[in-house]
Amino acid sequence: MCLKNSISLVIDTDNAFGMPVRDLDDGIALIVALVSERVDVKAIVASACNCRAFEAARNTKHLLEQFGRTDIPVGKGAEKPLSGDREAHHRFLEAKACGKGTAYWCNAPEIPQVDVSMLQSGADVLIDSVRINPHELVIVALGSFTNIAEALRKAPDIAPLIKEIVHMGGSFEPQEGELPFVWDTGDISPEVWENTLRFNTWYDRQATAEVLQAGIPVRFITANVTSHFYLRNEHMRAIRSAAKGDLGEYLVRSIDPWLAWSIEQRNLVGAHMHDPLTILALLDESVCTYRSMDADIPSFLEGYELFPQKCGLLLKSTGSATKLKVKVAVNLDTARAEQTLCNFLCRAAALESNV
Repeated sequence: MCLKNSISLVIDTDNAFGMPVRDLDDGIALIVALVSERVDVKAIVASACNCRAFEAARNTKHLLEQFGRTDIPVGKGAEKPLSGDREAHHRFLEAKACGKGTAYWCNAPEIPQVDVSMLQSGADVLIDSVRINPHELVIVALGSFTNIAEALRKAPDIAPLIKEIVHMGGSFEPQEGELPFVWDTGDISPEVWENTLRFNTWYDRQATAEVLQAGIPVRFITANVTSHFYLRNEHMRAIRSAAKGDLGEYLVRSIDPWLAWSIEQRNLVGAHMHDPLTILALLDESVCTYRSMDADIPSFLEGYELFPQKCGLLLKSTGSATKLKVKVAVNLDTARAEQTLCNFLCRAAALESNV
């Protein structure tokens, strides 16, 4: 039974939690959703982006087992996008995960190599969840839009039944007082970013276009805000202090390597926490501030930015009049968001294991 004022979610995630040299923030977002008293997770769909879809399904099922939440359905999403060839993207990530950086994960918990081939399809899990919870369900898209687009192709009648989609992705040229997109990854060259890797909004441009054109309210938690949001050493000290039993140890051993690697190999002040901000933004509407922007679909499909500007080297537009209004996060109460995330992770680490 849902708690009063609870938020019903389906989380579509490219969850690589526990995998060496892969972002673990999708898993952190799931943990926040699991321990929040206001979130009712109806289902989780595993998507391809930060890893293969079958890997995301395996990682998600293992994480749910640690929290004793095997009651939550998990669907395995599509391995291939609707548009584009992403094999080079995955091959790069897989090669990187076999490099010297894996030494940081030598004491991390092992992920069981379970067979997830018989899981229900991600599109069907989405369709069923929306039809069971009409007008109540928020879909949190932490990876690409592929599975949502496939669900809409198969069952277009569900579009008006979806309350909102909240997507971690996108970037924009800021106006005065808005946060800039700050991204410096010494482990990934500009050439690789330009020619090989495509995450979230850009991973499957056709799917992005189809979802935005479906008439569903969409909120973008952009890289402009998430690139300023970190899990820091002081937060990790608090989590270690709160940790109890097997679950606490599992979380510490899983999170520690990514934090250390981010600080030492990327020269960051902590580990980027892009995806958890989508959940925090739903729980506390004042964490982010927003601006309505035009999403230029034809320009985006031709390879330009989704939110075109009048100037900028890459922020160009074809001049198309076909644009859609979307809600875009432009600023962040960083200290408040980081402390809130730390509190959730401390709560999770203090739980008794249900395994």
